[in-house]
Amino acid sequence: MKCCQCGSEKIAQGRVFNQLDYVAPAAYFRPNGLRPFAVFDINIRIKNIFNGCLNCGFMWAEVDPEKLKKVIIEKGTDIVKAKLGYKEE
Repeated sequence: MKCCQCGSEKIAQGRVFNQLDYVAPAAYFRPNGLRPFAVFDINIRIKNIFNGCLNCGFMWAEVDPEKLKKVIIEKGTDIVKAKLGYKEE
């Protein structure tokens, strides 16, 4: 695995947790560019496995790509869908 920011192979894998109770609260990703008033079924759960680069400090995680695509296709604005190649002609 390589860092997607600097290309380094010095990657540490870990988890994110709450200092108070040492249990990771559920974290979600909500993409920008959704239609106004799109409020239901728009959050994509972040898997609690993170990667951090020892060279540049960039950190990344993973979400379900099918759920992300579904949210963009069903709830995204025309501009966002066109940018990502999901705009119907």
